[in-house]
Amino acid sequence: MKLNPIYLSILLFSLVFPRLLIAETLTLDECIALAKENNLQLRQAKMDIDLARAGVTEANAAYYPSLGLSSGYRYGGDFSESKTGSYSTGIDAKYTIYKGGSIRAGTKIAQTRVKIAQANYQQKENEVILSVKQAFFKILQIQEQISLIQNTLKRRQDNLTLLKLNYSVGRENEPNVKQAEASLKQTEYEYMRAEKNLALAKMELCRLLNRPFETISIRYEDKDKELPLLDSLTKIAKNERPEIISQKANREVVMAQINQAKSNYFPAISLSSSYGLQGDKFLDQKSSWSAGIGLSIPLIDGFSTKAKVNQATIALKQNELNLENLTNNIEQEVRTAYADYELAIKNLEVTNKILEAARAAYQLTKLQYEQGRTSYFFLQQKENELTQAENSYVNALYNLRVLLAQLEKTIGRSN
Repeated sequence: MKLNPIYLSILLFSLVFPRLLIAETLTLDECIALAKENNLQLRQAKMDIDLARAGVTEANAAYYPSLGLSSGYRYGGDFSESKTGSYSTGIDAKYTIYKGGSIRAGTKIAQTRVKIAQANYQQKENEVILSVKQAFFKILQIQEQISLIQNTLKRRQDNLTLLKLNYSVGRENEPNVKQAEASLKQTEYEYMRAEKNLALAKMELCRLLNRPFETISIRYEDKDKELPLLDSLTKIAKNERPEIISQKANREVVMAQINQAKSNYFPAISLSSSYGLQGDKFLDQKSSWSAGIGLSIPLIDGFSTKAKVNQATIALKQNELNLENLTNNIEQEVRTAYADYELAIKNLEVTNKILEAARAAYQLTKLQYEQGRTSYFFLQQKENELTQAENSYVNALYNLRVLLAQLEKTIGRSN
C-alpha cells in the first residue's frame, strides 16, 4: 500500500519533534489575558504611564521648600605681597508662597498627562485585543477549512472509485478519470497549503502573546450576544472611546497652560532664609543669618506673556474643533461597523441556505449518477458547487466574528 506523503510527513515530524506536538489549548479569553500581560506594545505603553506619574512627582516638588548646603575656601589678594584666605559654610532655604497660579497649573498639567497616558494605553490595548481576536478567528477559520478539505478529499476519492468502476465496464471514458484524478491531486495540494497557513496563523498569535512559537490549539464556543440599539452604541462610543477621553484630557492641559501663561501677569512672593559661617581659619568662623520675604513684579517682557496666552487660547479652540471632528468620525465608524455586522448576519443566513441546497443537490445528483441517469459532468459540477458553498459558509462565519470584534472596538469595549 502506498503511503500518502502528507501523512508520512506528519509521522516523521512526530518522531523527530515529539514534544512540539503536545498542544496547549487556549480559549479566546485566555489569549486576551496573555496579550494584556505579555504584549510588547502594551508593556511599552505601561512605561509611558509610569513616566507620566514621575512627572506628577516632579511637578509637586514645587510645593516644597528648597534647601541647600554650601561650603568653600577662597584665596586671593591684591597685586602686592599681601594675600589672604577665607572659609565659608552656609545653608540656604527658599519657599515660594505665590506664583500667580503657575505651580497649581503645572501640577494640573502633569496629572492630566497621566490620564492621557492611560487613555493611550487603553487605545493600544483595544488594538492589540482586536489583533488577537483576528488571529484567533483566523486559526479557527483555517481549521474549519481543513475539516472541509478532508471531507472533500473523501468525496472525491469515493467519486474516483465509482468512476473507475464505470470505466472498467465501459460506461465512462478515460478523460473523465484523469480529470477526477487531477481534482483529487488539487485537493491534496489545498490540504498541504492549509496546513502551512495554519502554522503561520498560530505563529502570528504567538507573536501577539509574546510567546515563543509552539504548537498550540484553540477552543472556542460561540456566545450569543445581544447588542444594544445603534443609538445606545453610539452614545457609549462617544463617552468611552479612549480617543475621546484623551482629547478631553488634552483640553484640560491646554486650559491649564492658559492659566500657566497668565500667571506671568501676577507678582511672585517667596520666603527665604540663610545661615552661614565665614572666617580666615577653618575652626574659627563667625556665624551670620538672614531671613526675608521677596516680591517680584513683572513689568515688561516684550509681550512674551501675551503671545503665550494667545497661543494657548488658539490651541484650545483647535482642541474643541478636533473633539467635534473626532466625535463625528466615531459616530460614523460605529454606524458603519453596525451596518456591516447586520449585513454579515444576513450573509451567514444566506450562505447557510445555499449550503443546504448545494448539499441536497449533490446527494441527488450522485444518486442519479450511480443509477446511470446522469453524466459525470453534472456530478462534478454539483460537487464543485457544494465545495464552494462550504467554503463560502466558513468565510461568512469568519467575517461575522471579525466584524463583531471590530464593532466592539469602535465602541471602546474590545473585551
